[in-house]
Amino acid sequence: MIRRRRRTVTALIALIVVAGVAYVAACALAPLPEPRVSLAVEAERQVDLEPALAEAAVAAQGLPTAIGWADGEEVWANDDTAYAMGSISKLVTVLVGLEAQPLEPGADGPTYVWTAEDRANQDYYLSLDGVAYPIPVGTEITLRQMLQLIFLPSSNDYAYAYAMWVFGSEEAFIEAVERFKAEHGLESLSLVEPTGMDDHNRASVADLVRVARIAIDNPTVREFTGMQSAEMPWGIGLIENTNPLLGEMPGVIGLKTGMLSTVGYNLVAAQQTDAFGREVVGISVTLARPSKEDRAESGREMLTLMAGMPQQVEIVAEGEEVGSALTVTGERVALVTTGGASTVLLPGEAARRTIDLGAVTAGPSGSTAGAVLVSTPTGSAEVPVATAGEITEPDLWWRLTNPGKLFGGGGS
Repeated sequence: MIRRRRRTVTALIALIVVAGVAYVAACALAPLPEPRVSLAVEAERQVDLEPALAEAAVAAQGLPTAIGWADGEEVWANDDTAYAMGSISKLVTVLVGLEAQPLEPGADGPTYVWTAEDRANQDYYLSLDGVAYPIPVGTEITLRQMLQLIFLPSSNDYAYAYAMWVFGSEEAFIEAVERFKAEHGLESLSLVEPTGMDDHNRASVADLVRVARIAIDNPTVREFTGMQSAEMPWGIGLIENTNPLLGEMPGVIGLKTGMLSTVGYNLVAAQQTDAFGREVVGISVTLARPSKEDRAESGREMLTLMAGMPQQVEIVAEGEEVGSALTVTGERVALVTTGGASTVLLPGEAARRTIDLGAVTAGPSGSTAGAVLVSTPTGSAEVPVATAGEITEPDLWWRLTNPGKLFGGGGS
């Protein structure tokens, strides 16, 4: 009996030893639950630049005014009436014409031969006290020369000849304008002829900002609207741009003047400026001013105000704590950004950030833990997120004494 009891005890001890060794081995080899990652701030955030300054600038004007930037679609206007455009019509005429007959910047383009009908039209515009530069019938004129005469001194005869050259008739020209209007959503725009001498050529100040955006996006149009002067043959000599701000204010790139006795003096002006390293183009439309001086002053005032409206905003701060990792041992380690991100916003624009945290494992401080994804009007970027402290694996004793956390996968 005693011998049998001893064998039983020995077997039990052996079993306990084997079980103990197996438990130690299991604890030593069991994979650790990953640290629990949580956010310390909202996962998504949007930063907006309110348009209050732009709204106030146009609201303070007593006459039709609108502003906007070449980037984006926002327009701020104090009047939605369609006014007579005068020679601003020529900007639309050329944009429509260049869609049908493109011209590369710097190129001369095809040659046109001046006709007896063109010469008669010159006399007609002169009789109305309109701008015209008579040349002999049979004169050859390049498309480049024609556009210089249209844009710089705002010559009516060449604008009409250009439209007829490209489209063949006033009817075909007006149909092309209607297609242009529909394509670009210019609801107030209406042209009945190419020059602007007819006060039925009309548009709102807001739609003229939109026309200006289209013009700025066309490198050929920008080339001509930015010319201060040009030397022409046929005895014409030096022609100069009617834009009063061109060459006076830095960065002004055009675009077009207009005047009719029924409305007054009009100006569509654009200026390229540096806003905290971001190149932006501001657009000002001022209509129905009582004089050339008032037209220039209103355009100058609006562009000056616009130059101060862009703002630099911080989207991600360097070292910002965006989350934390809770290890199986109960240690909390902060997750922080390793860099920063900022952007320049125009009124009405927004930037957005999204935090994307990944799995965190044991490792030294600075280990990768995800990223903050930043989207701005000028592009996207990623700011890395890393651990702010070392994450260490627990020792064997902790493993042996915390089986619930080790095998149950729970954190503290």
